[in-house]
Amino acid sequence: MTLAERGQGGSEKLPGRAVKPHRLILGGIRMKNKVLKKTMALALAGAMTLSMAACGNDDAGSSNQQSEQQESPAGNSEESPAENSEEASGEESSEEGGQAEAPQIEDTTIKIRVMNEFRNLDKVLAKYEEMTADDPVMSKIHPEFTWVAGGDYKDKLTTAMIGNEDFDLMFCGGWHGLSTFIQEGNFADLSSYFNNDAFPGLKSAFSEDFVKAMTSYIRQEDGSYQKGIYGINLATFYEDSRGFMYREDLRKKYDCAPITDEASLLEFVKTVQENEEGMIGVSLWNFFRLDSPWYSAKHDHVYTQDNVNVLGDQTWVWVGLSDDEKTVLNAVVPGDSAEEFAKMPAGYQDDFITAYIQDRTKWNPYLNPNRGGTDTVEKPAAIAYSALSEYESKVKTALETNPDEEYGFYVIEDAQRNMEPGAVVCDMATNNWLVVPEWSEKTDAVMYFLDWMFGSQEAHDLFELGIEGEDWEAVGTDGYKKLDIDENLAYSMPTYSFTQNPTYIRVSEFVSSNPEIKSRFDYMYDPSTYKLSPLSGFVFDTTNVETQIANVSALSNELQLTISMYDADEAAQKIQQWHEDAAAVGLEEIRAELISQIQAFLDAKNAN
Repeated sequence: MTLAERGQGGSEKLPGRAVKPHRLILGGIRMKNKVLKKTMALALAGAMTLSMAACGNDDAGSSNQQSEQQESPAGNSEESPAENSEEASGEESSEEGGQAEAPQIEDTTIKIRVMNEFRNLDKVLAKYEEMTADDPVMSKIHPEFTWVAGGDYKDKLTTAMIGNEDFDLMFCGGWHGLSTFIQEGNFADLSSYFNNDAFPGLKSAFSEDFVKAMTSYIRQEDGSYQKGIYGINLATFYEDSRGFMYREDLRKKYDCAPITDEASLLEFVKTVQENEEGMIGVSLWNFFRLDSPWYSAKHDHVYTQDNVNVLGDQTWVWVGLSDDEKTVLNAVVPGDSAEEFAKMPAGYQDDFITAYIQDRTKWNPYLNPNRGGTDTVEKPAAIAYSALSEYESKVKTALETNPDEEYGFYVIEDAQRNMEPGAVVCDMATNNWLVVPEWSEKTDAVMYFLDWMFGSQEAHDLFELGIEGEDWEAVGTDGYKKLDIDENLAYSMPTYSFTQNPTYIRVSEFVSSNPEIKSRFDYMYDPSTYKLSPLSGFVFDTTNVETQIANVSALSNELQLTISMYDADEAAQKIQQWHEDAAAVGLEEIRAELISQIQAFLDAKNAN
């Protein structure tokens, strides 16, 4: 999440940004935020130099250095994002007030904390100072970075929130408690900096749809919702293409048909398992979305996604909306009665959930025979799950051991595999965010810096890739190649933690040299591939059903449906038993609360 800094107040007028006080929930009490955003202008726009010139794993890139080194400033070659917040203006501006006072940025340091190690950032910061030396605003803003290893990051972030630590911009992952921190009022509302002509870099880098996807809806004590942008999403695409990496050399060896659909994939899996001693057909990891209507049902107004799956991955909740997507028709779970499914949209009025689970059992003979037991080590598999963004690293890792192998990539879902426009209906937001602490007094300065960094390819490349000609060189119009430089001198940044943005895309040499893979990435990066889900921004408040969710989730975790432990008949029996047990410990209360909250959310969203 992005944190923003603000500079000290000044007297110059900015081009029309009204300042609107916002309300946050602090300790369960609604109160006006003491920090009122001032309008930020590209004051002295003619003089400002804007010509310079986007999931991270919480364990990825952990450093072996001492903790005191991890928390040191970038001058010691260590990074960390910082949190920002806005400075209190001491007075309110009316929404109709038109222009507001512009802050006059004084010489200031903004403190930034990122997750996981960066290296040799000092040379990039020196280049930044050089590029902004003649800019009357940017020359006064000096970023200072620290970093924290992923394994420690959540604890450090929580401590920062409790102690109001001196950060102006920080990384925050969705798994770090982002929605809770937002609900509790820990992060500054950055709404006024986006879609604002005074911040052209942010306006060009964050489309209107992307800004909508970043918008949070905070549930108030009375059940109503208040919206705001309390974090900046870091992404190069809106939804990863999920699929399988498969052994292309074995496909050729056994003269299998090209893998273009599920039938050819299954035939390939069967052939390899029958002929390659010591191999299985399918690696189980993340196998659970195969054959599911996770993507396709959304085109028929039936949604299951992370923000409504309150019972866990074993028992997805499917929410049916009206054709205009303004009314909740019902929410169904495995084992529901015919009466519940009858309330769903057309095409989903039978038990499609159990049917999907039973159909997927055709893959069982090709899975690890020891799945679900204590022996979790799998044999090598003909196909293994891979998100497209992970494909390159997984292939390279495999080739380190067996350099003669060849790999291909198969996209699970039909519409994406056929690269159809609008195939992916999603939240258009990843789990990676920058946030500005609510108490930071440098929000303006932070947002000026981010406006600069996201304002041009040159500025973005600097923090994303390092020094051009030293750390990397361009390949074509949208590619790059890392240069052969001493690793002790090479720049690196955990980009998912600070820079990723869908406007600024450069693909690796591995991708650009493979036309089939390059076309997949082009499709994944294309905004026309996506449609914003009507449930984007919804967060379920469990307060009224905490006990029921705990009880039902405990039953769900015992099912192990996603690792295909059962045959078709046994799966149906297990589902029915689960439903009977879940109904006895609060399933219906959870359903009613979920439907009620989603309806209130849609009402609030459609009223604006």
